[in-house]
Amino acid sequence: MAGVDKLRSDDVRQALRLLGIDDPPANRAVAARRLAELLQAYGTVRTALDRAPEGARTAFVRLAQDGPADVETLLGRGWWGHGTLPPPLDWLQVRALVAVSDEGVVHVTEEARSGWLDLTLDLAVDTGGEDGSLQVQAIRCVVVANVIATLDRALTVGPAGLRAIAPTVAVSQRSDRAVSAALRAAGIPLADDLAVTAVREEPALPGTAEDAVGPRAIRGLLDRAVAESRQVRLEYFASSRGGAATDRVVDPWSFRDDLLRGYCHLRAGERTFAVDRIGRLRLLPGQIEHNPD
Repeated sequence: MAGVDKLRSDDVRQALRLLGIDDPPANRAVAARRLAELLQAYGTVRTALDRAPEGARTAFVRLAQDGPADVETLLGRGWWGHGTLPPPLDWLQVRALVAVSDEGVVHVTEEARSGWLDLTLDLAVDTGGEDGSLQVQAIRCVVVANVIATLDRALTVGPAGLRAIAPTVAVSQRSDRAVSAALRAAGIPLADDLAVTAVREEPALPGTAEDAVGPRAIRGLLDRAVAESRQVRLEYFASSRGGAATDRVVDPWSFRDDLLRGYCHLRAGERTFAVDRIGRLRLLPGQIEHNPD
């Protein structure tokens, strides 16, 4: 997601005029700074969207909540990918509310998104029908990112069902486990996945994820996983299918004779794993969810 500093001088001044600044600064840097301040000012984006043509506001809100999208996804028709966007996206573009990448992907500018979110931090409370009543919506999962770019990437993961409510905060009506699984599947690292290398003589602090590579370190973590009733994550190489590796989260029940027995979340049932087929093991902070019968 880029900001107004990436726009051309003429585009910056045009946006300022359309947003009510009759005499935009001639200097590009000064004009861009003025535009950024204006878009982030209280009410600018909301007022502009209230005057937007049919479809423009819907497209803006969709981009702000769900992340970047191509023109065909937004409008149901193609676009050759250069110059001014087709209506009604052009109305948003000339006011610097959205921009388009060289690949034809449309996104909300950083400043416009910031200004819009300042007025939409109502979390679960939303305006209701014509009688002015309120609707309270359930939120089952809240995702917090350290940087805006990370959240923007998470918003593009459809199965997570995330909706942005702040530059680094999003919510979903899906369970935290479902959201975590969707984000991991998309290759987005989670805080719970951050690990330290396991050292048998110096265990990490309780609740810290630890990594182990090699049979000796893996055996040590498996002993602790069973003793502490903590989940483990395995890189497991199957004996069939050419020895392909699979990523599994397991609730460990017992570990003896180099065999781990437990509940495999990938296969949704009891499985046994041999130490010599585990390439990497991670001791997770979470407690086991499935106990042996």
